Amino acid sequence: MIPLPAGFQASLDSGVTTLCWCWLVTRNDGAVLGFTDHDRALEVVGVTCEPQSGFASGPVRSETGAPARGAAFGALHSDAIQAADIANGLYDGAEVRVMRVNWQSPDQAVTVFTGEIGEIRRAGAAFEAELTGLSARLNRRIGRVFARTCDAELGDHRCTVDLDTPAFTGTGVVVEALADGIITASGLSGFAPGWFGEGQLVWTCGANEDARSRVRAHGLAGDLARLELVRAPFHSPKAGDAFTVTAGCDGQALTCRTKFSNFINFRGCPHLPGNDVLVRHAGSEPVRDGGKR
Repeated sequence: MIPLPAGFQASLDSGVTTLCWCWLVTRNDGAVLGFTDHDRALEVVGVTCEPQSGFASGPVRSETGAPARGAAFGALHSDAIQAADIANGLYDGAEVRVMRVNWQSPDQAVTVFTGEIGEIRRAGAAFEAELTGLSARLNRRIGRVFARTCDAELGDHRCTVDLDTPAFTGTGVVVEALADGIITASGLSGFAPGWFGEGQLVWTCGANEDARSRVRAHGLAGDLARLELVRAPFHSPKAGDAFTVTAGCDGQALTCRTKFSNFINFRGCPHLPGNDVLVRHAGSEPVRDGGKR
């Protein structure tokens, strides 16, 4: 049972309720958005909840041994919810608090669900977002995976590489969008081809500002850099759009040693035996180092 504040309980006991729903969404970029099904704006825990946003919630269900799940529905006519932001991943894994609020006294609010946004499905101007409870995190893998490749994230506390140094971060400007997710850019001539492969690109201006994309491949197109993105941004990049991009890492020991000079912090097991060692037999192969897995 959820404990209720005394004032909130007294309002319920009065026999006449003045309740509404509010949703507080914390996006990946740190922005906190508020929505309510009430007909005027409400300030709840310091966040202004926008009225008539088209935001509504479905039932939240929880079964024994399974995390709570629900859904949120909305329309993309709110100035705060843009199709581009959804497509660019700003709502992926965003934190959601669903609150029951006394609209006559918005300080009387009770959190009835806390979770995060999972899969988002769009149909025209409407969207449906899956909400998963915090217990869903218990289904995630915890601990290390022993493999030949490094399991640290480039630049994290285990890797220790400083991605803010000029050697690992570049600033570019779009010259031309060649195809969906493929651009040529200036400003990156000082970096070797492949340097930004598997790296992270962040748009700093233009219609896709703050959107992030992972770089699949980095090559040359004449005197310009050619970047192929894993996921194209919602808006097609335009000439003059600026971005920053960080070096990428494929998790291999050789890359860690030669590209980042960071082999002391390599978190993989490059000499881990593979299946060819387990099933080996007499033969003429000169090298059996577990390379075949």
